[in-house]
Amino acid sequence: MKKLTLLLLSMVLLASCGNPSKKKDANVEIDGSAMGMENAAVKLLTYEGMKEKVLDSTQMQEGHFKLYEKVDKPTLVFLRVNGIPSDLPLIIEPGSNIKVDLDRSHIRRSAVISQGLNKKFYDYLDQNKMFRDKQEKLAKLYQAAQNKGTEAQKTDIINRYYAIDDERHDYEYKFIEENKDNLVGGLVFESMAFDKAEPNYNKLLKLYEGFSKDVKELPNVKNAYKRVKDLAAISIGSKAPDFSAPTPEGKMLSLKDAMGKVTVIDFWASWCRPCRAENPFVKKIYEKYHDKGLNIIGVSLDKPGHKADWLKAIKDDGLTWYHVSNLKYWQDPIARELYHVESIPQTFILDKNGVIRAKNLRRDRLEAKIKELLEEK
Repeated sequence: MKKLTLLLLSMVLLASCGNPSKKKDANVEIDGSAMGMENAAVKLLTYEGMKEKVLDSTQMQEGHFKLYEKVDKPTLVFLRVNGIPSDLPLIIEPGSNIKVDLDRSHIRRSAVISQGLNKKFYDYLDQNKMFRDKQEKLAKLYQAAQNKGTEAQKTDIINRYYAIDDERHDYEYKFIEENKDNLVGGLVFESMAFDKAEPNYNKLLKLYEGFSKDVKELPNVKNAYKRVKDLAAISIGSKAPDFSAPTPEGKMLSLKDAMGKVTVIDFWASWCRPCRAENPFVKKIYEKYHDKGLNIIGVSLDKPGHKADWLKAIKDDGLTWYHVSNLKYWQDPIARELYHVESIPQTFILDKNGVIRAKNLRRDRLEAKIKELLEEK
């Protein structure tokens, strides 16, 4: 009889392994499993600013758990399981019933079954992953081509890689348009605002105008909008902001005075290995096209007190074009305030009118764009 009572008790615990007080008033239920994780701690949390707020927590019972919450509007939350890296994002709303089959190797690979906004969110994430997987395969092909492939083959791989960015962005623009009245559309807008493969920021501004008032008021959307607005000012098709800074000789030089028929603004630094690795290719292009109207102005993000390092890098790499630097590292006002540079090397390619026509092109793609602009009438 005692054994039967214990068995029944364990079944009750398994069926309701969540916070009973939360369950009573909840309108959201998350039912999860993770085989082989008998007693792992589980949390459902959100963020208020940068501070975590735990909404519910429990302990797994034989690899199962339930979490509960009450919400009055769609809310982005995160599932955290002790022993599994990272957190799993979920969108909960009144009536949500979400089932999660956790992947022990990485929580972001977990299977999520749901309806409503969370299903839309995961449909988007799945489609996004398909684009990323295609690019990952191309990256491996490019790596292999580095040893055995021709320059034409490598260029083809690079072009196919960036074409997927364009395809992905088109999908995301359409997704936002179809979800301009809900949290998921706002989250995708935020993701695009911080996408390293730059989308069309002016198009994003137009999409923002179509958001409902509630979506516009979301803190993450407000933050993303500010960034999009800043980056739209230096997007392709915009006039490049003018600037002035000291040359190696200590004289002030402006972008306006350094302009050619085509001008490349090259943000770099002596301490930046990828920048230094690109310099031989940039030098070759400059020597080939300078007499035809190509100018380059290098804007260095070298550190305060390290002018000698900057000058040595210019000499060692044979960089005979224009150079300026405020020697303020990442606090450089040109990079930070005007061009919103967050990583280097970063380049802006301008036409004869000072309009930004391309960004961050490397090697063959950079040369092809310069050649195209020089041939324009």
